[in-house]
Amino acid sequence: MPNPIFHVAIAVDDIAKARQFYVNTLGCKERRDTSRKNYAVINFWGAQLVAIQAPKMVEKSKDDPEVEPYKHFGWILDWDEWHALRRRLERKRVKFRIKPNIKTHKGIGEVGNMFLKDPSGNFVEFKSYRDKSKVL
Repeated sequence: MPNPIFHVAIAVDDIAKARQFYVNTLGCKERRDTSRKNYAVINFWGAQLVAIQAPKMVEKSKDDPEVEPYKHFGWILDWDEWHALRRRLERKRVKFRIKPNIKTHKGIGEVGNMFLKDPSGNFVEFKSYRDKSKVL
């Protein structure tokens, strides 16, 4: 299959707060022609993210800043794009679940990582590998 597009759907408590977070905070674009009052179709760095207002389906995770959330989704960005996003989020004083950090892993090299939590408690990770050939 040439050029597949990744799709994920998540439950949110409040669609207005979800739109605020994904569009205004992260800078994603919403597809207004396909979104409705109870769900939003978001261009999440070239993937399709659908936020569906379904409060009873939202799963709350423990908020332990020492442990990476086991249930999360995210994106691996180019090195410069990851740093630009980090700077933009820091300027907006976004509260990070795990603050932006860069670690060196044996055999992989430098990996940037940061976690955010959306208003419904869904965890979003942004990663970057200095050497992108080490991703897969």
